[in-house]
Amino acid sequence: MDKIYVISCGQDLARMGIDRRRMGVEGLEETEISLDWSSARLVPVVADERVSFLPCESKIVSIRPVTVPAYAMVLRSFYGVNGMGDLNCIGSMKFRPFTEDRVADKAMFYSRIKAAVMKGDLLGQVLVVRGTPKS
Repeated sequence: MDKIYVISCGQDLARMGIDRRRMGVEGLEETEISLDWSSARLVPVVADERVSFLPCESKIVSIRPVTVPAYAMVLRSFYGVNGMGDLNCIGSMKFRPFTEDRVADKAMFYSRIKAAVMKGDLLGQVLVVRGTPKS
């Protein structure tokens, strides 16, 4: 099987003069899962720091932690969003495989205007849907 590489980016790396980190990982292959929509959670994604934006700028923002169980799927909700921009994704700066419990403490946010996200601001919402490996 060909090796798959995970790319990490962030302001911490940029401050060290590195634009990204590339790391080979194992265990990323196609997996069939069953999703349990009867217990999906709608979770607000809330900024945990103040971050200033220029128009059309994307940045990583620290967020209040969001727990994601092993095999769960995270989907962006288009309801309950931030009017200044769009929540693109959530995750952490350390790669965790889909088969493990994870905690998202970072979000990628895109701003359409010059403004700041303030601590406590709603960036958007996500659906966390539990899953299990399909046997």
